[in-house]
Amino acid sequence: MLNEMERAADMEADEINDDENWKMVFHECGDTTVNNLMRKFSDRAIKSNHKHGNTINQVNKNQIEWAVEALEEAMDMCVYLQRLIEMMIEERNVEL
Repeated sequence: MLNEMERAADMEADEINDDENWKMVFHECGDTTVNNLMRKFSDRAIKSNHKHGNTINQVNKNQIEWAVEALEEAMDMCVYLQRLIEMMIEERNVEL
């Protein structure tokens, strides 16, 4: 089981690799935001595969376990969004 520091490290945003030799594994579109997001997906998958020694296709979970995993990730996202909203409100000294 991961300790709290390892869990926090997993949640850190990966930086976009600006290396010119980096090869896209998807087709680029005219939207740089979408391209940057796709690069982050790929970078994160490579990092995860290296860390865990497998790919997502090799993880053996049943449908309920995958659904629970997704729900927990969505709940984390909601917490992050709530905190971001609170910080923006505090910064602007306004209420919703």
